[in-house]
Amino acid sequence: MNAIIRYVINMMPYMVLAVPVYAIARIVFVKAKQIKVNWLHEITLFVFTVFLVGLASQTIIPKFEIGVNGFNIIKNGIHKTNLIPFKVLFETYKEVVVNGHINYFIINFLGNIILFIPFGVIIPLLWKTSTKKTIFIGFCSSFFIEFSQLFLTRGTDVDDLILNTSGVFLGILVFKFLQRNCKGFIEKFN
Repeated sequence: MNAIIRYVINMMPYMVLAVPVYAIARIVFVKAKQIKVNWLHEITLFVFTVFLVGLASQTIIPKFEIGVNGFNIIKNGIHKTNLIPFKVLFETYKEVVVNGHINYFIINFLGNIILFIPFGVIIPLLWKTSTKKTIFIGFCSSFFIEFSQLFLTRGTDVDDLILNTSGVFLGILVFKFLQRNCKGFIEKFN
């Protein structure tokens, strides 16, 4: 649980900085295009955008610190690449069952799934995309993250791509459930 709290705390400065930038850009865009504002749509788009900034801060934006010596990019960590599908299943089993480290399961396995559920819910909610297009967008977003990590001191893992895309699929199932059971509410977003 401490690791999750640490990730959230690390995301916060980026998310806070994104708020005024997003607000100004969106106001300018809406005024320039003379779009009729749907507040439910706008709030959801805002939350999704800030979420994406938080996600980027933990996956592709280099970590930095501001201190007495000025601004420094932190370059600690070892880059690892895994191109063997489902290797994470064996690693998770070993870490949880053999070594008793449940955090590995929560962060690496569940975390990769849960972080992409919003893609499967929010993308079709805001833009009425098809299931295939939503999965494609989620897959491409995950692929972009994993490809970017090839050039950073972070791990690149095909299993992350699989787990992230599974999260998108689960999000789509949540969206389909909401669409079936809360149709009137879902239609208010467009």
